[in-house]
Amino acid sequence: MALRQVLRSYGSSLLRLGGGAPSAAGFYGAGSLRRMSAAAGDEGEKGEAPAAAGLGGWLLKAPAAAASAAEAAAEEITEESSTPAVSPPPKRLVEVRALAEPEREPPAPPRRANIIRGGVVSKGGAALKAVAMTLADAVAGVKAGAAAKFDETVDIAVRLGIDPRRSDMIVRGVANLPHGTGKKIRVCVFAEGVHADEARAAGADVVGGEELINEIKTLGAGAIDFDKAVAHPDMMPKLSAIARVLGPRGLMPNPKVGTVSSDIKGAVASFRLGRVEFRAEKNAIVHAIVGKASFDQKHLEENISAIMATIMDLRPKLIKGAPSATNYLKGATISSTMGKGSFKIIKEDLLAPVVKL
Repeated sequence: MALRQVLRSYGSSLLRLGGGAPSAAGFYGAGSLRRMSAAAGDEGEKGEAPAAAGLGGWLLKAPAAAASAAEAAAEEITEESSTPAVSPPPKRLVEVRALAEPEREPPAPPRRANIIRGGVVSKGGAALKAVAMTLADAVAGVKAGAAAKFDETVDIAVRLGIDPRRSDMIVRGVANLPHGTGKKIRVCVFAEGVHADEARAAGADVVGGEELINEIKTLGAGAIDFDKAVAHPDMMPKLSAIARVLGPRGLMPNPKVGTVSSDIKGAVASFRLGRVEFRAEKNAIVHAIVGKASFDQKHLEENISAIMATIMDLRPKLIKGAPSATNYLKGATISSTMGKGSFKIIKEDLLAPVVKL
């Protein structure tokens, strides 16, 4: 088997070399080839003679076969080089013609916006937004649009020309509405002794001292059963224990908004009559309640005038970059809980209460 592998490798090398390869007799010698043939004959006695003898004979004829193959390849290359190259047929150019666009109907003319009753802009029968109008028309529009089965709340949104990121331009205050908010508010008073009796006489819903503070501290928000909180100045050190419970809910008494006062009776009465707290949010907009849709139109107008007068009185003054009276008020709109859209009030009617007061 080893001899057969040697003969195969030599034969393949002769084929690759072609005619330029040395002859088998020159490479191995005539005597070597005879010995190799004899060895192949000896192996043939063991059953492999035909294959070995055939390989030995092929080795003797390989140089001549390789030379003839090389000559034939050279002739084919010569014939191919002498034959002129035929260029491929040219591609047919397809003429592209622009397709004419189909005729289309001209677009319909835009629908004209019309102002319908209440100052609401309509387009194709659908209400879009409110346009600036007088205070009386805005209130009438809100009352007409409040068609829910319950008594809707009327809110006002006032946009101010301030920078709420500056601490000296924070707008925060309290307005007393002459006709109330129409909402029943439960008032809690943190007081002890004589002041607690005074709070009960004024009509406070919840009155307590240290016991109430401990209950809120133990139960948390579950012990809060009131909407507003008032405290006597003597109770403020004790209220620090529940500041984390009352603060996030806006119930922590604060002297800046009048919920920390020695006049307990007056503070409770103000909440009963219609005390409204407000503060400009990060977008410099003040949101507040001005009443219910069931209120008389004149009462709603007076409530709006009262809260606008308070907001204008809180305009930052005598500081760098403080807005003027005209730039301070950017605009205001009123809307109801379930009403469609809002109603923008003209500036003249918003500034009129300030002149009257």
